[in-house]
Amino acid sequence: MSIVNESEVSTLKGAMKDYWSRVKAGDIGSLPAVLGLVVLCIAFGSMSNVFLTPGNFANLLTQAAAVIVIAMGLVFVLLLGEIDLSAGYTAGVSGAVLVILITNQGQPWYVALIASIAVGVLLGFFLGTLVARLGIPSFVVTLAAFLAFQGILLLLAGEGGTIRVEDETILAVQNSNISPIGSWIFFIVIAVAYVLVGLSSMNARRNAGLKTELKKLWIIKTAGLLTITGLAVFALNLERSNNPDLVSLKGIPYVVPVILLLLVVGTFVLGRTAFGRHIYAWAVMLKQLAEQVSTSREFELQHS
Repeated sequence: MSIVNESEVSTLKGAMKDYWSRVKAGDIGSLPAVLGLVVLCIAFGSMSNVFLTPGNFANLLTQAAAVIVIAMGLVFVLLLGEIDLSAGYTAGVSGAVLVILITNQGQPWYVALIASIAVGVLLGFFLGTLVARLGIPSFVVTLAAFLAFQGILLLLAGEGGTIRVEDETILAVQNSNISPIGSWIFFIVIAVAYVLVGLSSMNARRNAGLKTELKKLWIIKTAGLLTITGLAVFALNLERSNNPDLVSLKGIPYVVPVILLLLVVGTFVLGRTAFGRHIYAWAVMLKQLAEQVSTSREFELQHS
């Protein structure tokens, strides 16, 4: 818990002091993840000359897209204090349905996509019902599903274990890029929207009499974020192909807007809907319960 008075956070120095106090108290937020990412980039960059190149980062965005989407979905589970060991194979089964309907059944990509999402929703609903309605621990349910979905995936994939995707739309989303001009337009639109939403949120909190972030600090953070993002767009707009005459690789990968759209939808659901408020209420309750247990344990150790 912060030990800095609220009045002290009215200046940039006070805000930094408040942040440092929270770090020393153990409220470090996303700092370990950021530092870990920096350490990984330095380590892999020192071991390979191509790791810190725009082409490799573009490949990482494309290859990590599925994992990023799964991780965003797991946020809801973790906020409730539960666990899902089957998320990866649930996504795998849904993806297999998509590919089989397109390749083997000749269905249009949009029909296959709707069916794939429906399968994922039904699997999640089934597992959620076992946990929420029957009271079976999520670890047990999702561990069993983890094993069962492996078998289902093997049955769907068949003996070869792989299914070739030849649909142009799916391949374009997976491998193609937005044009350099389109990438800059996309960046400008997102930057303007981010600034407007941030200012609107600050004004709404101020009008409601709630504590707001120091405007100078918000400006510095926003400027830094937009600068880093702009540099990333600039790097991705450079030619990344080893043979530009044969194929040109420039611009932001198509998976980035898809991930960003899902992020916006997820943020809206968590912050602006009754469902999201219930999830946050559960998270706050679990956090308070954990703090009470920790405090009680420390008290017992001190007086034992």
